[in-house]
Amino acid sequence: MPATQDSPATARKMPTGIAGFDRMSGGGLPRGRVTAIVGTAGAGKTVFAMQSMASLVKAGGNGVFVSFEQSPQSVRESFRAFDWDVEELLEAGRICIVDGRLRSDVAVSGSFDIAGLLACVDGAFPSGAPSCIAFDGIDALLTILDSTALQRTELLRLQEYAEQLPSTVILTLKLYPNMSAGFEEMALYMADCVVELERSTEDGLANRSVRIQKYRSSGHAQSRVPFLMTEKGIEIAAIAPEPARFPVSSERLSLGIPRLDEMLAGGIFRGSSTLLSGSPGTAKTTLGNSFIRASCAQGERALAIFFDESPGEIVRNAASVNIEFAPHVDSGLLRLHGMAGRSAGADEFAHEIAGQVREHRPRHLLIDPVSTFTGSESSQNAVRRLLLMCKHEGITVVMTSLLDRVQGESEVTRSYVSTLCDNWIHLAYVVQSGERNRSLTIVKSRGSAHSNQVGELLLSSDGISIADAFTEDGAVLMGSLRWQKERANENALHNARLEADRLERETERDIEELERRRSSLEAELNQKREDLDRVRGQAHDAVRTEEERRDVLSRRRGGLSDAVQPGGDA
Repeated sequence: MPATQDSPATARKMPTGIAGFDRMSGGGLPRGRVTAIVGTAGAGKTVFAMQSMASLVKAGGNGVFVSFEQSPQSVRESFRAFDWDVEELLEAGRICIVDGRLRSDVAVSGSFDIAGLLACVDGAFPSGAPSCIAFDGIDALLTILDSTALQRTELLRLQEYAEQLPSTVILTLKLYPNMSAGFEEMALYMADCVVELERSTEDGLANRSVRIQKYRSSGHAQSRVPFLMTEKGIEIAAIAPEPARFPVSSERLSLGIPRLDEMLAGGIFRGSSTLLSGSPGTAKTTLGNSFIRASCAQGERALAIFFDESPGEIVRNAASVNIEFAPHVDSGLLRLHGMAGRSAGADEFAHEIAGQVREHRPRHLLIDPVSTFTGSESSQNAVRRLLLMCKHEGITVVMTSLLDRVQGESEVTRSYVSTLCDNWIHLAYVVQSGERNRSLTIVKSRGSAHSNQVGELLLSSDGISIADAFTEDGAVLMGSLRWQKERANENALHNARLEADRLERETERDIEELERRRSSLEAELNQKREDLDRVRGQAHDAVRTEEERRDVLSRRRGGLSDAVQPGGDA
């Protein structure tokens, strides 16, 4: 049969139905070419081939599934076990299952080839070549051949057969570490695309990952990406977009505590991520609950994930500090999702959280605590991908993280995501005078001129508050010592005010006395001035009277002289 001609890149690929892989590969497996799915036992090779075939057949094609390890009935049950809706396709014969196993009572002698098997594949759809052919576990067939040369010969026969068909051919085979070169190497060479699946165990939990080892004439993702096996088959973690595409907002959001918002220069930015770290009992969960309550109070959807408590316990415990969740849960704004007691890998946890985000579509997310599943490098990558997804969606994230030390002396978190978060608030204990009090400091807040002061976190039935801590001789005073210092300062201020009042009253009395004395002196001064004016007036009158008298006498004397002169002597 003639091979189909290549069309543009988007049309030359067959979608697998695995959204994450189709994005990694730029569209799926190479259409009309050979793809090898390799990996260790239990890595998911058979499921990958089945899911790819189911997706193609549901899109209008047909397929032949050749199994060298399972019976046809077992293969049908595997198809039906996943949520692929292929029952009608199986009943209609659009997926033909060929039993490629050798019977246990059959002995191989003489030459052997796969020509007869390929003839069975051709006969599955007499009207034309199938859209997809899967040879599952072909290594089980090739290992019965005596020599590597014969194995390679049969692989070349299979390659020639595939090149004559327009069908997409999928091979699955096992690969083991330190495996000697043989037909496996030949299979990887002849394939146009090689997908490597890996299954590993970490802390007693199984982890699976996928990597595109080779893809001829096509760009593809280079890194290894974890995936999960769910009721939908293989689900691959979404690949985060480029950071430059993230929405950036200058809007400030409240954490529900006015004093803390002031310490953060107005709150945290929308779409940012905040880490609350501290020892057990330092009120990390309570602080996170305050943020969720403040978000719902603004009419915005929120999702809270709890690993240590059930939703019912969270609602009850939050109410003890005046945080009421029940109205917001009833209104549908808030979803509380409990994962307490779960034993799973970080990728599974991250996948479930991402699913909750897709379902609820929140604007705000709380994860308490994230340190539950961040003990290894692969776990850290799961959290990193989760944060990148939320940043891309503009979701504001608050996470709590447990410290290794109960004393809270170290600010190193077990989650190792403090470098990823935009804000980091550290909670700790301060033990003084037989008391254990909670302290709060802001380690970092990107883009904000945050406070560098230590605050005392106070919890009561009225809610959460932050008091300014006192420092004395280099020590931070909290609790009773702070209360005593506050009382002492208040008493000193009160005494200072009393003394000021006393001095004020005394001064006022002195001023009043001086005012009275000034009034008396002014009256006396005015009297003296009047006396002076009177004396001056009297003196002036006396002088004028004397002058007048003298004038009279002078005139009188002058008249007498004139009377005596004419007659001479009298």
